[in-house]
Amino acid sequence: MPSTPSFRWDLLLKVGGSLGRSTALRPLLQRIALLAHRRRLLVVPGGGAFAELVRDQMSRLRIDEKTAHHMALLAMDQYGLLLSSLSRRSTGVDNLRAAELVAEAGRVPILLTASLIQREPGLERSFRLTSDSIAAFLAGRLRAAHLILLKSVRKPAERIRDRASAEALARRGIVDPLFPEMLPPNTTAWVLCGRRPQDLDRFIPVGPRAAARGRGAGFRNRTVPRSRREGLRGTT
Repeated sequence: MPSTPSFRWDLLLKVGGSLGRSTALRPLLQRIALLAHRRRLLVVPGGGAFAELVRDQMSRLRIDEKTAHHMALLAMDQYGLLLSSLSRRSTGVDNLRAAELVAEAGRVPILLTASLIQREPGLERSFRLTSDSIAAFLAGRLRAAHLILLKSVRKPAERIRDRASAEALARRGIVDPLFPEMLPPNTTAWVLCGRRPQDLDRFIPVGPRAAARGRGAGFRNRTVPRSRREGLRGTT
């Protein structure tokens, strides 16, 4: 999985497939595009309805899990192409060098991960490995500062502080079973409700360094109007 050693990703965002059924998907992509002006970010798509179709066919036709999992990876690519088609500021890419060039231009690279993951022999080929753990795996490989899982959750923004909290989320079915062991120790992880795009405002850099797209600056909670603070209470 080659990548430029000096390139530093600020944010890796996983856009959950369930958000494909939400009217908030386009506003979410618009918010991500605004954030891309200030941060180097990479989007990993979920599987959405495309992966659900694979699961249905696996059950109906008794497809073996290894084959079905490969099909599900391709389903993630389909959802990624869908996401890129909904925003003029987004581009679907199938390699990390292309992703870097898109990010450097202040645009949103949406990584089509199927070919990359298929070339990783150490990864499990089962439905325990979903887009959650794939995003965590990539965050570790790319040394991303922050990993954000955008899902259809009802609770306020939640920071995943350690492996124990990740395991608690896995037991509740919020993340997949392999996510806790895939989560890199030096990446700060969050679960956010993708139906509230304004929750991403907390990752917009502030201060004098923000003028240079926030390169290397730390994340700080940005003061926003009360009407846009929904879902931010009770978090740090």
